[in-house]
Amino acid sequence: MPMNKLYLLVLLIVFSSCKRNNTSISSANASFIDFTIFEKEKIKIDSTYINEYKNEELKSFYKNYNNETVWESKKYRDFIISEISLAENEGLESKDYNINSIKSFEEKYDDLPDSLLVKYDLILTSSIQLYLKHISYGKLNPKKLYNDWDLEDKKLDLNKLLFDCIDNDKFEELVEKCKPQHIIYKQLKSCLEILKKLPEDQVGTIGLQQRILPNKKNNYIPTVKKRLLYWGDMKEKDTILSTLYDAKTLEAVKIFQARHGLKPDGVIGRSTIDALNFTKEMRIQQVIANLERWRWYANDFGNHYLLINIPNYTIVAVKDGDTILSQKVVVGKDTRPTPILESKISNINLNPNWTVPPTILKEDIYPEAEKNRGVFRKKGLQIFNNKNQEVSPYSWKKSDANKYKYVQNPGRNNSLGLMKINFPNKYSVYLHDTNHRDYFSLNYRSLSSGCVRLEKPLEMAAHILNDTTKWSLKRIIDTTDINHYNKLRLKKQLEIDKKYAKLMAKDPTLVLEKKVLPKPQLKTIVVKVPNDIFVHQLYWTAWQSNGTLQFREDIYCLDADLYSKLRY
Repeated sequence: MPMNKLYLLVLLIVFSSCKRNNTSISSANASFIDFTIFEKEKIKIDSTYINEYKNEELKSFYKNYNNETVWESKKYRDFIISEISLAENEGLESKDYNINSIKSFEEKYDDLPDSLLVKYDLILTSSIQLYLKHISYGKLNPKKLYNDWDLEDKKLDLNKLLFDCIDNDKFEELVEKCKPQHIIYKQLKSCLEILKKLPEDQVGTIGLQQRILPNKKNNYIPTVKKRLLYWGDMKEKDTILSTLYDAKTLEAVKIFQARHGLKPDGVIGRSTIDALNFTKEMRIQQVIANLERWRWYANDFGNHYLLINIPNYTIVAVKDGDTILSQKVVVGKDTRPTPILESKISNINLNPNWTVPPTILKEDIYPEAEKNRGVFRKKGLQIFNNKNQEVSPYSWKKSDANKYKYVQNPGRNNSLGLMKINFPNKYSVYLHDTNHRDYFSLNYRSLSSGCVRLEKPLEMAAHILNDTTKWSLKRIIDTTDINHYNKLRLKKQLEIDKKYAKLMAKDPTLVLEKKVLPKPQLKTIVVKVPNDIFVHQLYWTAWQSNGTLQFREDIYCLDADLYSKLRY
């Protein structure tokens, strides 16, 4: 310690001793010695050392502090060390932030020469900057990994955040705000904690090809029971060696299936076996991949939004923090996956017509049409040339196929069903009804060509429009129901026929042309959505609810690949 500081310390101690006899001063108001004056003095840093990092944010950081060392405060160093040491709780790795070097420097801090103090200071800054980036918007960039992810880039003024931390002594508060505040992210952290506390997973795998039915014997049943016991879905151990698929095991299997989004029928089929064969380490890796994804998503979903979890085949409508609606959905198959995106609803189409997109034409319609031109009529498609003139299906030629437009008129059997929700996006996808309403009874619903199909589309339209005067649910139903228009036509026709009959009764010689109303057709109605309602099509396969781990099938096989890239 420099002599002048030692001398000052002695004076302060003496001064403090003299005050002890002054009984009029309470302990609460006793003199306080600010020991920060004994911290090491700031050291000027040669810009050459800073430039070696080739990091503009690092340069800007030290420029703000006149190119001098910053981390003299042990309190701040301890916070950085503690936070980085716990990076694994966020699904990150503390070694990425030089934790071993930092701890080594800190142990010898009081004896470090100026050159190493400068080196330590630079390492602390670069490490906390990198850590803050990673917890704020992820270690990886999804736009560099995938072609079908379109999320808005997150913005973080890294140095401003650090300046606020230092100048206002708010490290803990401000760093915590950098982390995603979504409940699902916090649940995933709980998942990770629960999984890490589980004992070592030494249970074998189930190498079974055929199904196991209740009340049947199978040599793999003991292994099934062990895995159910390991995951906590089965509590009893007294029948673990039995090869009989008994009632207790059946109930445990149903609980396990429900936790994994499988049909809880107790039949141990391929999907159930695959889920049972996941090890503790595999589940940890899955949770870590999901934590990374949630760092990519928007910090604020808005006050009113639709949230789709693609692997869970669900959509919820949330307004002011309350879940108003929840429905099943059908999502894109693995060859035509539903894109991950964030957007805002622009309008709703009631009775939409459907112009067949190029991908479906090329992969589905054209190959069938080459074999049988009748496929156009079968699918209710009309063909139009560039003058909007209808072309007969039987004069259609594959060589001219791309010159035409293929349109399906509104109706219940239209591929879009009775309603479509539009929002700007570069993939030309939307939310819509479907003519395959039977799909919602299936457990596996990765079946569409990329768009999201809604189980109860008209209820969703009523929720979005939120106008009981102009667009009540009843009016929406009537507007999209051809039978409603047929009834109106019949009523009007009866009135005309009645009027005609009265005229004829008065004068039987009267010659009148009987008026017959045309057959009604559904017309497309576009309703603008004036309020800000956001759409978030996201992907997560793990979460925790009331202490219960929930997992879903990774339908697009993203989890393992993402984890390997995180740990590369």
